[in-house]
Amino acid sequence: MSNLQAISALYEEIDNQFDDLRDRFAEADDMVGRDRVEQEQRINDQVYFVLAWGKVEADVDDACQSVIRNGISQEDWRHRRPWNLHDPENPRLSFRNRLRLVLRQDCDEWQLVVHHYGVRNQIAHGTLLSERIDVSSVIQDFYRVQTSLTRN
Repeated sequence: MSNLQAISALYEEIDNQFDDLRDRFAEADDMVGRDRVEQEQRINDQVYFVLAWGKVEADVDDACQSVIRNGISQEDWRHRRPWNLHDPENPRLSFRNRLRLVLRQDCDEWQLVVHHYGVRNQIAHGTLLSERIDVSSVIQDFYRVQTSLTRN
């Protein structure tokens, strides 16, 4: 979680600088400058969102590897057998299938991940959002997800 804390802290620092700069342009009645800063803030939000998402996705991968290792280590072959199909170092599963191994589908955190995964895909595949992302709130969502992941 410390990486998310560092990402959040740096995001807040930079976003506050953008806020100050935008306010200065607005006070100077420079709407072109203010609008430019607002666009830069939207892009910055999306950059930090994708960076924080990468940390959550890495945590899902780590949890998935732990679950597979645990399954492979079962003494009873009937419990071990299905897990032998997976390589814990390279599960070759889609993100949603990795997520299914480590998070219940009927929980709120599942819905958070699915929602943010859609946003991540949109940004990562080249479609920038026209509105800002509340990165601080998203990072709080990511904390919830991290603490909900099953690792055994």
